[in-house]
Amino acid sequence: MQSRQHTEHVQSPSKFARANLYYTLIGGFMQAAPTFYFEREHYPAFEAIYVTSGKGSFRYQEEWFTLEAGDTLLYDMRQPHVYKADPDEPYEMMFVVFSGQELDRLWHAWFEKPCFVLRGTTGMEEDYKHTLEDILDLMALHEPGLEPYLSMKLYQMLTEVFLKSRSHALGPHVLKPATLEHGRQYLEQHFSAEADIHKAAKVAGLSYYHFIRQFKRYYGNSPKEYVLGLRIDQAKHLLLHTDMPVTEMVEAVGFGSYNAFLSAFLSREECSPSVFRKTWQRNQQDRYT
Repeated sequence: MQSRQHTEHVQSPSKFARANLYYTLIGGFMQAAPTFYFEREHYPAFEAIYVTSGKGSFRYQEEWFTLEAGDTLLYDMRQPHVYKADPDEPYEMMFVVFSGQELDRLWHAWFEKPCFVLRGTTGMEEDYKHTLEDILDLMALHEPGLEPYLSMKLYQMLTEVFLKSRSHALGPHVLKPATLEHGRQYLEQHFSAEADIHKAAKVAGLSYYHFIRQFKRYYGNSPKEYVLGLRIDQAKHLLLHTDMPVTEMVEAVGFGSYNAFLSAFLSREECSPSVFRKTWQRNQQDRYT
């Protein structure tokens, strides 16, 4: 998005978009005046704001947030909120107001709060900033047939924000603490046997509860969930590539009983191991090539 002049794009989503897609309502680039103050009680949508320069504040219900260049604000507009610019250095921002049939469910699943701020990192531009620019560029075209592309970009932006909001998801190449990696490697090597989380914490040189917290922070799930995933993945491999009976598989992948294995498999795959094998296992020749 090249222009930094005050712009605003207003859209009227089609019935199809309102029923089936994420859709944009209004978006653009705003240059706030030093005296800018705006209060709104309710609007049935969500808003994403990226501050490009300056600073100001935002109140959601009774809580105030400071906003500076590089910060991103996302919030549910259905609660009272207030925007206020800093009089000496008023903020400029990109923004998009959006909604969608499934957005409530996704928001509650991904984000813990109805309003939150992601702080900018000096010298870095986040992926979601560029995606927001793409959204505004598409909105500026005012062409028919763009609603599916806007929906895709909105979902991409929300996914990027979700990843950023989870410190473990800074990227696959982010260096994990070596001690934590030692604990994870222990679990990976022993998942089909004891895979004791207390022992993994000891290998990592951390207390049990601190190990669990750090593990979830950097890897996105708990040690227990990680081990369960490894066991189910190994079971699926055996189901697809061997003729091992399911009853023998239970112990081979680290479960203490058939019922525990069956319950975990059903929960993850929404079908039994036998149905999974029948559905996905290829013929004998394919399995061993």
